[in-house]
Amino acid sequence: MKNIKRIMAMAGVILVAGIWIATLVIALTGSHQDLLTAFIVLSVLVPVLIYGILLVGRVVSGKPVKDELDRSLRDLKDRKDEP
Repeated sequence: MKNIKRIMAMAGVILVAGIWIATLVIALTGSHQDLLTAFIVLSVLVPVLIYGILLVGRVVSGKPVKDELDRSLRDLKDRKDEP
């Protein structure tokens, strides 16, 4: 399950970065105004949808968000303590 989460996270990062790059290219080349507007909307909408999907996944799985956050912070602290 951990590998699937990593692959999906990388796909999300690549998707959002691609949208931002496409928005920049379209803005600099002076392409159609409608296309630029669509990519600007996508650059906001896609991260919001990704966040919503993650939130629904946490609620459906039944894992308390606070417990997951506490575990992540504990793991991070343990990594800092290691030489």
